[in-house]
Amino acid sequence: MTKKIILITGANTGLGYDLAKGLIKDRKIELIGLVNKKSPVKALLKKVKIIKLDLMNNNEILDLNLKFKNHQIDTIIHCAGGGLGYHSSSINLKKLNDLMQLNFYSIFEINKILINNKKKNKRLNIIHIGSLASTHSVASIGYSASKATLINYNKNLAYKFYKNKVFTKLLIPGSFISTGGSMQRLKKNKIKIFKNIENKLISKKLLTSKNLIPIIKFLSSKDSDILSGSILNAANLESLNIFS
Repeated sequence: MTKKIILITGANTGLGYDLAKGLIKDRKIELIGLVNKKSPVKALLKKVKIIKLDLMNNNEILDLNLKFKNHQIDTIIHCAGGGLGYHSSSINLKKLNDLMQLNFYSIFEINKILINNKKKNKRLNIIHIGSLASTHSVASIGYSASKATLINYNKNLAYKFYKNKVFTKLLIPGSFISTGGSMQRLKKNKIKIFKNIENKLISKKLLTSKNLIPIIKFLSSKDSDILSGSILNAANLESLNIFS
């Protein structure tokens, strides 16, 4: 039986780790995890093929050309990303470039490598993870700008490479709890602020990675190809509450 090969960026923490944990027991799937080489790899990921690299270093990303020559990857899920703790509204260009590198440039380069190196008739599925906070301009300026770039890129990529059997989707989750994620840290360290955020939700309950994994599984299937170029909102009514 041919296994489906799934590549997950940011597999050592957050949604990426939880996704790997949720898929690791599926015998029909072979997982490859791209992880931050500066962070320790969790014990669970020893069952996953790990590639360590620094997404802030384009030379290391370009080295993936050799690793993915004539690859058989079916799906890549871009879970890596973040705000890098840059909250200033007058962010300097160096920090803005860092945010663009992590949340867009690295994704652009990895996708290009996979598209250029895939076999001619091989189907490639690309899933981008966006941010509700950035699309509604409630996140920091730099983070919002870098994540918003994915919206037009996702659609453009779908149009340009549809005939090459490349299918792209953009999933935009609202606030959710993940292993080592920002909301988990907030719940642990600042419970009052965390509760205040939950109370503002119509559902009064934050999502978790487990709520998002079935959606991502669907997006990695052929049945979701008709959604190529689309944006899917999985925000647990959070987006409605912003405008209520």
